[in-house]
Amino acid sequence: MVKVILLNKNKLGKIGSIVNVKSGYARNYLIPYDKAIYATKSNIKEFNEKLTSILELKRKELYEINVLYKKINSLSPLIIKCKCSKNGRLFGSINSSYISKIISTKINFNIPKNFVILPNGPLKYLSEHKIFIFLYKKKKFDFFIKIISI
Repeated sequence: MVKVILLNKNKLGKIGSIVNVKSGYARNYLIPYDKAIYATKSNIKEFNEKLTSILELKRKELYEINVLYKKINSLSPLIIKCKCSKNGRLFGSINSSYISKIISTKINFNIPKNFVILPNGPLKYLSEHKIFIFLYKKKKFDFFIKIISI
């Protein structure tokens, strides 16, 4: 049996856990595929230092995402003026890349078009529409767009 420090979350435990595994499993699978390192005193010390720096970076990243969320949420409902027919159908449609460009210019931060999700496809009618914006991993928030006639 060999003690290793897990670098990835898996069935053996969480990241940073020190676990006992068979030497062949460690030597042939965990170590070569960068899923673990041997649990020596120097590796434990080095891993703890890296872990604190990673946690600090995550904390900063989450703070920046919260600031960005507040900026984007302050725009809701976003009013877009478009030409339309008498029955309220737009000439053309509004897609996620158009919405991401508008939001990006208003907050001075680039929001990729794949972060903007239109649940019912492109917007084609005058009304208030609910869309979703992803900012961090699987966390999304509701955003409203109001399309009005020129």
